[in-house]
Amino acid sequence: MTVRAILYLCIVVLLFAGNLLVGKLATASLPPLTLSLARMLVAFIAVLALFGRAAWRQRDVLRRQAKALTAMAITGMALFNATLYSALQTSESTNVAVLESMIPAVTALVMALFFRERLGGVKWAGIVMSAFGAAWVVTDGEPLGILHHLRVGDAFVGGAVASWVLYMLAVRQWLGRIPFYASLVPMTGIAVAFLVPLALLENWLLDTVWHLDGASLATVLYLGIGPSLVALVCYNRALLLVGPSRTATSLNLLPVATMLLGYWLLGTPITLSQMVGAAVVIVGVSLVTLNLPRGR
Repeated sequence: MTVRAILYLCIVVLLFAGNLLVGKLATASLPPLTLSLARMLVAFIAVLALFGRAAWRQRDVLRRQAKALTAMAITGMALFNATLYSALQTSESTNVAVLESMIPAVTALVMALFFRERLGGVKWAGIVMSAFGAAWVVTDGEPLGILHHLRVGDAFVGGAVASWVLYMLAVRQWLGRIPFYASLVPMTGIAVAFLVPLALLENWLLDTVWHLDGASLATVLYLGIGPSLVALVCYNRALLLVGPSRTATSLNLLPVATMLLGYWLLGTPITLSQMVGAAVVIVGVSLVTLNLPRGR
């Protein structure tokens, strides 16, 4: 794996971990669908300012790929974040992180079943080890008891995982045909259009009460620029460099990054069991992401 790919993946993991921690705080002020809409609106304004001219110049190419852009926008930008923030309303950010870190295993299974991608025994062992280490982190050394830590909101993470896997399959199918930076303009615009009626329905049916003060506005700006734009660019660059399975496996580091950022930003203590689990995660991810020979 190249240094550039590693840098991209590190940025992705840090920003996605920040998304969980900041998103958890933001759901106290904004309901999840409204938060998702606000985040994507910020991202749309940003990419329109940065890549609007490029999108206009390549509008004919983008128009021909309307189906692909719609699929990627709805799965990777709209539904993923909407379900993730819904989960954060009732589940702890670290717990959501460990469930989200199961994306590599699901992705690898889909690749093996539908695309006949051979990962090899060593890489499969790495996926299992990293998932076990992530569970160890969340349960403080009792991975078999993870089911006792799950809440109703954790079911939303299953939807987030499914949405991201579908997004990755769409990326695999269409990304090479689309001008990447120019495509961010219609994709974020489609995501905003998709979320508007959902957010209106959320506020109407649930009669939610929310406020957008200075702190809430700052979190929305962070979520719209960091995880929505910078992380997405880095994630797709990594996809092109190392492929979907290795890129997805880097998400196993989410529980570790979330734990460390939680300690630094919120003062959450780190236990010995969490440190051991973090080490297991790192070893497992290394088995999958390093250029090791494939098993027979």
